[in-house]
Amino acid sequence: MITTRRTFPLMAAMLWAAAADAADTAQADAEAKIKASYIYKLAAYIDWPSTDVGAPFTIGIIDADNVAEELKKLSAAYPLKSRPVQVRQLAAGAALSGLQLLYIGEHSARNARNLFDSIATLPVLTMTESAGALAAGSIINLVQVDERIRFEVSLSHAEARRLKISSRLLDVAYRIEGR
Repeated sequence: MITTRRTFPLMAAMLWAAAADAADTAQADAEAKIKASYIYKLAAYIDWPSTDVGAPFTIGIIDADNVAEELKKLSAAYPLKSRPVQVRQLAAGAALSGLQLLYIGEHSARNARNLFDSIATLPVLTMTESAGALAAGSIINLVQVDERIRFEVSLSHAEARRLKISSRLLDVAYRIEGR
């Protein structure tokens, strides 16, 4: 391939764009791994009302496919609360029955209140990653603070769903609402 002075800037720009895209992809993958780890670890500190010990622990994911893929990798290797884990990627409007945990990605935050209302009486741990999600009804919300992922908790929403949050988890929360 012969390059001329006119094609060199175009090639350099294309290479720079490809490198930037690869860096963005790597950062998104790392963030998905961190969020999946948070979901797994945080769920271990929640107590649900009586559950069927033999049934899988079911996590529903809406609008966070990369997080769902990381959770599937974790679930293949580690049980949660001594139960096998099932990860279900859900489309908008899908049935939310049979879940112990519902994770709603950032882009579906505007519909979160409707989702929370549809499971208001069920003992489902709701987790989100959007500003203001606790006010909409989320129990745990992942937030970015100083380039780190932290979490905030709504005790009133947990209590309404009959979920008990360990004091050990609350000790490391970034913010607690309803204390």
